[in-house]
Amino acid sequence: MDYAVTIDNQTGRGIMTFSKTSTLMNNIYLSLSVRRGSFFLDPQFGSRLHLLTRAKNTDQTAQLAVGYCKEALQWMIDTGKARAINVLAQRDPARDRHRLYLMVEATPAGSDEPVQFSMFIEVI
Repeated sequence: MDYAVTIDNQTGRGIMTFSKTSTLMNNIYLSLSVRRGSFFLDPQFGSRLHLLTRAKNTDQTAQLAVGYCKEALQWMIDTGKARAINVLAQRDPARDRHRLYLMVEATPAGSDEPVQFSMFIEVI
């Protein structure tokens, strides 16, 4: 079991609690929030989403974001925590041209009910 991370709806930041959890939400949040290569125990853990902060909000950037998310979450499928992971990136340059909306849906190994996670990443 992992310690729970709750998401603050106002800021979008994760706050670690000392409550135990058995959901994939923590794994998804940490995998996407930690910079790939910065976790000392496993240099392959984390995502490369931080590389997109200076990228333009284009369809190509959205596709890179999807690929980076899938790459960061692949370990959950490899270890048997999840059966499937779907990622969708959505651009809305008319409404907010400096943000890219990411939606992740992970299906736990022992369940048919997917865990949903969403976040924004800043782009230029």
